[in-house]
Amino acid sequence: MPSNKRHKETFVLETAPKIEGLKCRFMHFGLFFLLSIVPILISLYVWYAYDLFYAVGSALFLYIVSAIIGSKLRVLSLPPDQLERSLNSFEIARWYVGKYLCP
Repeated sequence: MPSNKRHKETFVLETAPKIEGLKCRFMHFGLFFLLSIVPILISLYVWYAYDLFYAVGSALFLYIVSAIIGSKLRVLSLPPDQLERSLNSFEIARWYVGKYLCP
């Protein structure tokens, strides 16, 4: 069977932008903190102040909101050929801060 070299394509993945500077690092960690840790802290506060039922409801609601915001940031900042990659919120924050806030 003859080899078909025309169909071989090499995909070059763009590396994540480097975050340099103290202000940019604070923005990177702050965005990560807002996407992943703040919903948990708010739910723990709701549990302390009100009830476990309300805390579970707020945790689910805030988890959905943070997932929507994270997906919007991901679509906005990643190159189109890398949208299929699985990224966590830390890497999404790195891409967004490196591409838009601290180019």
